[in-house]
Amino acid sequence: MQQYFVDTPLHVGEDYIFTKEQAHHAKTVVRLDHEKVRLVYQGQAYFAEAYTKDKEFIAHVYEKDDSIHESLCDVTLAVALIRREKFELVLQKATELGVKRIVPFESSRCVVRSKKEKADKLKTRWNAIVQEASEQCKRNCIPEVTDIVPFKQLNQYLSQANYACYENSYGKANFLSECAKDKQSITVVIGCEGGFSNQEVEEMESMGFTSITLGSRILRAETAAMYACSILSEMYEDRK
Repeated sequence: MQQYFVDTPLHVGEDYIFTKEQAHHAKTVVRLDHEKVRLVYQGQAYFAEAYTKDKEFIAHVYEKDDSIHESLCDVTLAVALIRREKFELVLQKATELGVKRIVPFESSRCVVRSKKEKADKLKTRWNAIVQEASEQCKRNCIPEVTDIVPFKQLNQYLSQANYACYENSYGKANFLSECAKDKQSITVVIGCEGGFSNQEVEEMESMGFTSITLGSRILRAETAAMYACSILSEMYEDRK
């Protein structure tokens, strides 16, 4: 079943007219014809039947869907810039795993650097990735992707609990699963391919982040991000 986020209010018994982009996807890509779809407006979902009517592609809304496919904890993932294809993979998988907000940042060891002249184009692409992933996994909300921020501004994204995944903390710090229980909101920081410098670890601790370990093996940046998100997704899954 396909899902689409919409910008207009939905009402049972009424028709929703697909945008040009949505209609192309529904008609040409997935070839829907009198099939069930899920439409979401501002977090509220509805079931509808999608088909062509009078040269327009529409969805006739017939039932409200009260199911909520969101994590019980608001998770913010602050992830350092890494190579494009790997960063985009993190965006996609973090979205599927229920992250509420993604904060890209630059640290001292980042190989990839942001360019102001490409910022808008990059943000548009990232937002498209998280929206597509949200539709694929039937989320009720699309994660926020913030602008790229410098390392020193990570303290602007603190939650109830705040953790920095540090590769050298194994044997000296708790595992994420040991300290992230019973929280309403959590921020997790993941470094780039080269990890964090000692100075950055100290700065994060002064900001309010607690160093935690993801295990004895040194994970790639994208692996660490997805691993941390997976742990929190399982911990805060609605089991009703």
